[in-house]
Amino acid sequence: MAWQFIFKKRVEFCETDMAGIAHFSNFFRYMEMTEHAFIRSLGYSVHTEIDGYRYGWPRVRAECDYRQPVRFEDEIEVELLVAEKKEKAIEYRFHIYKAGGEARILAGVGTIVSVCVAMQDDGVMKSAKIPAGLADQIETAPAAALSAG
Repeated sequence: MAWQFIFKKRVEFCETDMAGIAHFSNFFRYMEMTEHAFIRSLGYSVHTEIDGYRYGWPRVRAECDYRQPVRFEDEIEVELLVAEKKEKAIEYRFHIYKAGGEARILAGVGTIVSVCVAMQDDGVMKSAKIPAGLADQIETAPAAALSAG
């Protein structure tokens, strides 16, 4: 059962502003990249077909608190934790760290809530139960793990 996932990357030049600091909007991209990698690690995709149904994961809430800037060439680690799993939605908590050196430095804390939807033939999205094969692999993180540190 999975409740944690770590995604590592280097801050690219195209993600930064004139001062070489990653633009705030990229923190949302980092969280989304991590969510996608987490789902892939479980053998699924955020856009997948199962038993003839096409599933997707639109976000219904996203937020981020910034603690430290990350800069061009910084290595970052994005820790995903499953904060809550419901029948049709998952709330993720993200801790974004500057990596390397002796200690990780907390650069941001974010939350994304994604709802499972089934795509109807007419293109309309309708909330749906998380497919059992995926739901069975995901559990909620222990409360102590959810606090950034």
